[in-house]
Amino acid sequence: MNRNFLMITVGVLFISGCVSQRSAEETVFPGTQWTYFDLPELTNEQRLELALEAKAEGNAYYQRAVAEAEELSQNLEEYIYTWLDGEADALLPEGLLPSYIDNAKTHSWRLVHPEEIAPEEQWYAMEMYDPREELHQHSPDPHATYLKLIFIAPFGSKLLIEGDFPHCRFTDYQILQPFDPYHPVTGNMGVCEVPIVDVDIEPDPGHVNPFRVGADRTAQNRHYHLTFELEIGNAVDLNPVMSPPEYRAQGNTRVGSPFGFAGPWGDSVLVPSVLWLRIYAPDRGKEPYGGVEWPKAVLQLPTGEKFWITCDKTKAVHDQTAPVPHRPVPRAEPYPFQGPTLGWFKMFGIDLVMMEANAYMNAEPWGANDISTARKEIRDFYRLFWNRGANADPPGNYECGATCCNYISYLVRSIALGKNKVIVITGTLPEFPKTRNSEPIMTSGEVRYFSITHQQGSGGLGKSEYTSVPHGSLMDDEIVVNENNEYIIVFSREEERPHNARRENGVTWQEWGPSSRQGLVFRWMSVIPDWYFPEYAPHETNIPWSTGAWSQDTYDKSLVGENRPGIMGPYHPVMHYMTTEEFEALGEGTIDPGSMPEWIYSKDFLTRFLSVFQTSSVFFLSILISCIFPFFNVSAHLPKKQHSKPNKRRESYYAENYLLLP
Repeated sequence: MNRNFLMITVGVLFISGCVSQRSAEETVFPGTQWTYFDLPELTNEQRLELALEAKAEGNAYYQRAVAEAEELSQNLEEYIYTWLDGEADALLPEGLLPSYIDNAKTHSWRLVHPEEIAPEEQWYAMEMYDPREELHQHSPDPHATYLKLIFIAPFGSKLLIEGDFPHCRFTDYQILQPFDPYHPVTGNMGVCEVPIVDVDIEPDPGHVNPFRVGADRTAQNRHYHLTFELEIGNAVDLNPVMSPPEYRAQGNTRVGSPFGFAGPWGDSVLVPSVLWLRIYAPDRGKEPYGGVEWPKAVLQLPTGEKFWITCDKTKAVHDQTAPVPHRPVPRAEPYPFQGPTLGWFKMFGIDLVMMEANAYMNAEPWGANDISTARKEIRDFYRLFWNRGANADPPGNYECGATCCNYISYLVRSIALGKNKVIVITGTLPEFPKTRNSEPIMTSGEVRYFSITHQQGSGGLGKSEYTSVPHGSLMDDEIVVNENNEYIIVFSREEERPHNARRENGVTWQEWGPSSRQGLVFRWMSVIPDWYFPEYAPHETNIPWSTGAWSQDTYDKSLVGENRPGIMGPYHPVMHYMTTEEFEALGEGTIDPGSMPEWIYSKDFLTRFLSVFQTSSVFFLSILISCIFPFFNVSAHLPKKQHSKPNKRRESYYAENYLLLP
């Protein structure tokens, strides 16, 4: 394992994070600035040392982590019983909880009787919002509201939830996996949570689950009860629901953890657990929570006594929910590696796709790094820190990663918007259930939900403390389609909007925002079998980790990695790029998506494109460019410096990746 490369890879994880410089040689990454918990401040070198030590120690490391958690659980349980007997204060004494549970973000932990606390004091909300009015980070879908419940409890306890089904397109609960040091989770790095999806929740007797096909979505009686058992063990072994891509199981019980384990990345500390409640696309007039009260949460000891442990989470809530400022980025053309050949990266983890995208742009032909070496180092790194990968034990080999929705397959790519330019996406929209106008009956579909979001990253390592800030999003029922369900989406600045980019011409237009450089996030939600398109769904059955992740040696770019239909057929979102005038030249009236130019090259783009290659490939490139662009003066734009030896590897890679494109 190349130690220097691993050090670089550690740094890559914070391309969209924040850094503080201590010296030119040492960078400290407080990677939990915006999370609900704190972690020890560590350098890259320290993180790597901890991971290698844990690997060398083997089972003893994992057993020690379990023993530490069990000791905390026992001490906490004894104190709770003492409090229930009236012999202890409600405020937990200093030193009872570890410092990364009791700290500035979550402190003053206090026992209360369930009837003494309201749901609004238990949960906090990351509400749906309009990016035209305010901005938020952490890559939320602006059409969704996220409720989060921070909690701790002894092992063997139960977390009981009571609530009403919201009026919305989709909802689910996701709890931190059972306590499992073999699969640590550090914020958005690690394995996925354990879910229970709306349609699987059995309603109370005499009540209705409005998410089942044919159900009355307007029913007033819509109450339910859930149980989350809090245990130690492997999430797959303890939860029948943990079987992708379905993630379906009967019954209102799931198994999670009362504590989080940060693994070597976070110095193996214990942190609070968390339960997510997602509310996607509330019915109009019932925003942002779906027109129902927040659920009530109660903790129950193995012997039946009920209680709650609350804390002062003011700082954690602020760090996760506070609006962020605009960060304008001047007009800029796409980099060559973002050009017409690039399709989409399939996401097998937020952190993994960040590493893959960075390695892609620095590997041949765009950079000097060897592709095979870069891919292997990413795989080794990911397995070392989080025990995730195509060949890892379940759930480490699952598509879904920490903080992602188990039912969504994500595709991502980056792009930029130059002066007087438009970004166009064409494709076919899958069928979805109509819900936002409070339609009375739930129907099936090819997806439950679909959206395309464009968002701004940090702009590079250390360039901004803010990360993954959406500037706009379009969900399925906001996208104009023709009689074949085909769409044309146009992004531009308001002042550069084509006059024919209008709904009556079959075009959906959206303001790009003040940052020229952004990323696109494509969400395709499958709730199998009633909202499912088995032939084209981009989930791990059709696009497995072994061939769908860029970091695999067996990566198959024809699946979704090219800018043309692959495994998704006509549902593949195809990118186009052109000037405002070139789009306007398509004329008035209904515009045919099939007539859209694939990618119109600017002189500036071609100059950038050619400059990334060593001039050892001059002869090869001259022939290629002259064939594709016969009127373009190649020699005027070639790099000046010459190399005497031809680069066969680079020429071969270029031919493989680009000559085959239509």
